[in-house]
Amino acid sequence: MPPKGFRIRLRVGITVMFLSVMLPLTALMTAVLYRQNSQLAIQLAEHAMDSATTDVVSGVGSLLGPMGRVADLSVAFGKAEGDSIRRVEGLRPLVEALEKFPDIYALFFGFARDGAFYEVIRVPPPGSGITLKGRNPPPNANYALRFIDTVDDERVDNWIYITHWGEVVGLERAAKATYDPRNRPWYLAALKTNEIATSSLHVFSSIGRPGLTLSRQLATDDGQVIAVFGADLSIDTLSKVLADHRIGDNGQVFILDEEGRLLGYPDPQRVLVQQGGHVEIAKAEEFSDPVLAGAVRKRAAGAGDRFRATLGPDGDEYLVAFSRFPESFGKNWTIGVIAAEADFVGPLRKASGMILLIGAGFLLLSSVAVVWASSLLTTPIRALTDEADRIRRLELDHDITVNSPVVEVQSLAAGLATMKAALRSFGAYVPKGILRRIVESGTSTEIGGERRELTILFTDIKGFTRTSEDMAPEDVLHHLSVYLEGMSGAIAAHNGTVDKFIGDAVMALWNAPQHDPDHVLHACRAMLACRAATAGLNAELIANNYPPMPTRYGLHTGMAVAGNVGCRDRMQYTALGAAVNLASRVESLNKHFGTEMLVTGEVEDVVRDQFVLRPLGPVVASGTSIPILLFELVGALEGQPHAASPEDLARVARWREAFSAYVDGDWARAAELFRAYGAVYSNDEAGRLLQARAAANAADPGHAEFAIQFAEK
Repeated sequence: MPPKGFRIRLRVGITVMFLSVMLPLTALMTAVLYRQNSQLAIQLAEHAMDSATTDVVSGVGSLLGPMGRVADLSVAFGKAEGDSIRRVEGLRPLVEALEKFPDIYALFFGFARDGAFYEVIRVPPPGSGITLKGRNPPPNANYALRFIDTVDDERVDNWIYITHWGEVVGLERAAKATYDPRNRPWYLAALKTNEIATSSLHVFSSIGRPGLTLSRQLATDDGQVIAVFGADLSIDTLSKVLADHRIGDNGQVFILDEEGRLLGYPDPQRVLVQQGGHVEIAKAEEFSDPVLAGAVRKRAAGAGDRFRATLGPDGDEYLVAFSRFPESFGKNWTIGVIAAEADFVGPLRKASGMILLIGAGFLLLSSVAVVWASSLLTTPIRALTDEADRIRRLELDHDITVNSPVVEVQSLAAGLATMKAALRSFGAYVPKGILRRIVESGTSTEIGGERRELTILFTDIKGFTRTSEDMAPEDVLHHLSVYLEGMSGAIAAHNGTVDKFIGDAVMALWNAPQHDPDHVLHACRAMLACRAATAGLNAELIANNYPPMPTRYGLHTGMAVAGNVGCRDRMQYTALGAAVNLASRVESLNKHFGTEMLVTGEVEDVVRDQFVLRPLGPVVASGTSIPILLFELVGALEGQPHAASPEDLARVARWREAFSAYVDGDWARAAELFRAYGAVYSNDEAGRLLQARAAANAADPGHAEFAIQFAEK
């Protein structure tokens, strides 16, 4: 039995029952297949990693093997030649060896007796990004012959550039040499063994890039060291080997030396790190590649030589394997292989998804008949459900046109149509915001309210009672309806709610029943929109020989109680409180000042930066005892709808000059300024009123009254 409150669409229920058996079986088959294929993919990845390790060992061996043979031959040549190897001609075999073995960067002899150094260097090709430090070889030079020797008690460093042996294309002479091979790692390593020594990773002095050196000592039969022969292998060459053995699209292979530095990496440019003005080789744990650095750190933390881990900023899964080089290399190097699990499992995921998609297609085809059959019943029910949703949203403009051969469905459609028509009529008597809240809440309406800040507007048509006496009742009804329609539209367009019509007067609220954080701003904009709407209506009335409907407005904001008042059988949503009464009295003050739109100081405090407002001073409205600050709303600021005209701005500026003297208590000057103001704006009743008050105060300063008080009529 379904749980209480459980609901499901009829068509969905029929389809779900049909698929509830098929879907689990299809999903189970796909999951089992995916799991088996995933395990197979991981095994393939591990096999590829082992193969890459073997290939890298073989590749490094194929680099170091020829270098070792060159070292053996060069030492044998040195023994046979003796001091002849310290001649230029003695470097010819080294040039020929470089031509034969393109992976070797440089071959050289460092002599024990005086630190002489004879070297053949492969000149980096233009555009490779590698240069000979401090040198400028000719563009067609292939090799550089370097000679550091003592001449006239001074060590000098000379360079000869050649394309091939015997073809010299450049020459550089140095006055003084500081390089001493006897201090270099490769020289010192060779002195410790009679076999070939492999140096640790170091930076070559000629190009400033890292590499390693194979070296072997050249000694006499009695063991006296004559020189040390060396062969350089650049890290760039190792990197090419590693780049050829990439594992998948996102995997990588690298080599670590004894100190945990990157001896080999597919991108050699990233291996170099600037430290204190010189170049160093990056530590793997601190490398810029987060995947590689993370794998090395996990191994150091005890993860072992083979593990799976989440690496990198994206949290992807990787397979990681570390293997040591064979002991025959004589170096404690380590090969690291990282494979992205997604590179191997990803295609299987796609294949499994395709299988699942095909299965879903068959299930979909199998369900079409069930869905089609159920649609004959559910389509009209769904249409009625949509109509119910529209009713809940108070979208009542269209009639219900649902037809069904099922009697019960047709009866339901007729009932909804009746309810929609009733709500449409009811909405003409009740503000739509209140009606929407009643419908959306789904609960009964109770008497009561809540205290909140409201902005209240009262409007009234000037002299409507007198002007309507000469009109036919039908004309009065028609024109008043058109007028109230325009006013209501302007108020609703600015988030207001028309609370009630009181004859020709309108009472409107903001911030009730819906909350509106900008209710004061919206109310002011609504007043200006109402004025614009009535201006158009009045122009039409005058054109048809009917009296216009000039309107006065009063706006105030303050705390009030908004809610339902009345009895259980008949209630009304409205606002009550002193703030409501004051808004009504503010509207009446237009009669005394000859104005259209008055707002209180509470409104001005909120919107002074949005509108042009003319201050009228403190006023004691009839029926009250506390002065209120009163302002005339002239228009919006420039660039906004209903902006004040340049003439209005000029009038307000002149008014503020006179009003400033009035506020300062300079009664004589205020009276004179208001008199001058009245000479320009003779129809401004407010100007005459304040001029009279300023003149009276100037005549009797001891009894001067700042606030204007209006008595009950």
